[in-house]
Amino acid sequence: MWVGFSSHFAANSTREGKKVNQSSSMVKKNSLVGWIGLTYLLGLAAIELWSRIFHHYVFGDRLPFLPLMMVSVYCGIGIMYSWIWQLVWIVKHS
Repeated sequence: MWVGFSSHFAANSTREGKKVNQSSSMVKKNSLVGWIGLTYLLGLAAIELWSRIFHHYVFGDRLPFLPLMMVSVYCGIGIMYSWIWQLVWIVKHS
């Protein structure tokens, strides 16, 4: 998403005569994901570890819906963050 929008807005701003400041990007050039994305992925790995290993030992056969609910809520938060970040980026760079 970031690559697509940054190239789109960079192309539009050069056509309009605006200078695009590449240093104001939220993701460093050398990294694929920023620290927020990395933290999110590590949290997703922790939820998967919980649902595969620890949930069975802690709850047994009770609350079988809990791992799926945790993944759904966590992914929903990630999607909302992505949409908000995209909106902020578009408003800031247009």
